[in-house]
Amino acid sequence: MTTAATHPYEIKIEEAGPARKRVNITVPSDTVSSKLKESLGMLKNQTVIPGFRKGKVPPHILEKRFGESLRTEARNEIISDAWKNAVDEFELKTLGEPEPVGDATELILEEGKPLTFSLEVEVMPEFDLPAFDDISLTRPAVEVKDEHIFEEIERQKNRNGNLEEVEGKAGKGDFLVGPAVVHLDGKEEPFFKTEQTRLTVPGKDEGGEVLGLFIEDLGKIIGGGAVGDEITIKTEGPQEHELEEVRGAKVAITFNVVQAINIVPLTDEELTSFFGLESLDLLKEQVQLALEQRRDQDQAAVLRQQATAEIADRVEMELPEKTSAMQADRDLQRLRTQLQSSGRMSMEEVEAEVAKVRSGSAEESKKRLKTFFILSKLADHFHVTVNEMEVNARIAELAMQNGKRPEEMRNALAKQGQLQQIQAVVREEKAADQLVAACTVTDMPVEEWQKQQAGDTSKTPVKKKTAKKSASKKKTSKKTTKKKITKKTSSKP
Repeated sequence: MTTAATHPYEIKIEEAGPARKRVNITVPSDTVSSKLKESLGMLKNQTVIPGFRKGKVPPHILEKRFGESLRTEARNEIISDAWKNAVDEFELKTLGEPEPVGDATELILEEGKPLTFSLEVEVMPEFDLPAFDDISLTRPAVEVKDEHIFEEIERQKNRNGNLEEVEGKAGKGDFLVGPAVVHLDGKEEPFFKTEQTRLTVPGKDEGGEVLGLFIEDLGKIIGGGAVGDEITIKTEGPQEHELEEVRGAKVAITFNVVQAINIVPLTDEELTSFFGLESLDLLKEQVQLALEQRRDQDQAAVLRQQATAEIADRVEMELPEKTSAMQADRDLQRLRTQLQSSGRMSMEEVEAEVAKVRSGSAEESKKRLKTFFILSKLADHFHVTVNEMEVNARIAELAMQNGKRPEEMRNALAKQGQLQQIQAVVREEKAADQLVAACTVTDMPVEEWQKQQAGDTSKTPVKKKTAKKSASKKKTSKKTTKKKITKKTSSKP
């Protein structure tokens, strides 16, 4: 589908591979001449050269002094404008920045001659949504019990506990703090350095996250870790990393421990006082309400996942051959936002999970990418919109879960470049919810549901509790000596 052209360019689109387009553009000679004349005129009016009044410098002198840079700037402006018009005219849903075919620096603007160039870009795959009113989903029925409340209170005691310095070897769950330097492929020049990073000590046989990379044997490498240690970690950059320089590179991280920290859990009384409640019973009531809300959110997430997975099984699409840095970054930002929204994880746990995904296989990345395309298509299909109130509500929810003020949370998300992802996640969830509404939903005891997910279907048959909803497919329309230092930031249950 194209829109009426209102530009002077000759634009042709051709396939350049799976979900990839080549855009061939010819700029007429008169447009080139007009642009050069315009650029020269602007330069003439702005340039001051000794011996000449402003605006009176002869063109041949300007050409001699600034001709090359003037033509380069004019060329870049023409390419940018032509590309924008190509995207608008052919309604291209691009996934990243266009790449020039050949060396763009060899393109030279010449008076009275046309300019021809080609760009390639990855685009949203073209596919049709299947019928989905015959999809059946199972929802795990979970009752919040006393043991769940106890577990959550214990988690909150640790999450909001006091920080103490560790003298000697750090243990599992402790933090090591210090500067770190990253080198790639044995190069002497550091690729990245930071004056302070925090590393969570895993168990001896466990993996963990360091600077966004998941290290399978981190527990063995650290070996406890103590102030004064210099720890060297070597690994290979994940093929799906956002930074192309890191993909497949030999990564060496040097981490110097300047501080070891342990969290001392709060007592029941301290936690109750921390949340401004009068008794432990009131705290339990609040925790129960929070857990029930989280359960409802988890159930909704499970249904969304089932429904989109079923659609993915029914849809054939050509995925881009390579995951661009922008796509990889968008994918991980979406995951980070979703994990934060769950309220189950601390920031350290979220980053550890993101690091695992970053180190995952290309096949897993393709599955997530396919799901992203399907959700985008569904959002268009259902005409989903997201307003500022919905974004603010999600930010307020995240703030409450992380023990921050909403404006503080918004600033943190903006600094991390996640504000747009908040809107994207809300849009995708709304689209998936409308998809779920068109399916048949059946409740199942959580134990049976877990066995079913593990592939054991020999147990009790599914017990139906809810029927198909009325929504339907719309038209395209170790003990150590410790020294107390400070108190950790709060997080509400």
